[in-house]
Amino acid sequence: MKAQKLLNELHSEIIRCTKCRLEKTRTRAVPGEGSMNARLMFIGEGPGRTEDQTGRPFVGRAGKLLDEMLKEIGLQRSEVFITNVVKCRPVSPEGRDRKPSEDEISTCTPLYLEKQIDIINPTVICTLGDTATAYILHKHGLEPGMISKIHGSTFIAHRFKVMPMYHPAAALYTNELKEAIQRDFERLEALLKQSSLESFRS
Repeated sequence: MKAQKLLNELHSEIIRCTKCRLEKTRTRAVPGEGSMNARLMFIGEGPGRTEDQTGRPFVGRAGKLLDEMLKEIGLQRSEVFITNVVKCRPVSPEGRDRKPSEDEISTCTPLYLEKQIDIINPTVICTLGDTATAYILHKHGLEPGMISKIHGSTFIAHRFKVMPMYHPAAALYTNELKEAIQRDFERLEALLKQSSLESFRS
């Protein structure tokens, strides 16, 4: 219950946050959602338009694809934890989604993402896209490389395993990338089973 209280308090803090410029253009902050006891954590780049309107992560078209992929490996959204590197939508002057800037990432992540990881303590982190992959791997002293080269690979951080994947949004218009994500989810399923066996043996 203490961990749940800490997570609830952290998410309340995120909703009220005014520490970077993104608070001026957001509709709602998007802390993340899912099981506090999740073995698997997904980290994307940042909320998009639908997420900004609802306050929930991955609920647009990319989120529906993520839900489909989870179902294919026998998991429900409620069993994992889903969040983003930054918690408010990065939006261009033209009103389009954009990548978060380095200063937005460096302001947000120590306060929120790192604390979410500490509280949930997942066995596997699945990074979705370049931004999340670069952040997590750099943070743990690992060389990220291009997502096209390393997607579906497993990296060992000090207390969890990391599997980078293409962001689901990239697959909405490209069948080739969708097929790559499907194959990577099969690898993810095998990794989760392997991690369960290792935990049982220890």
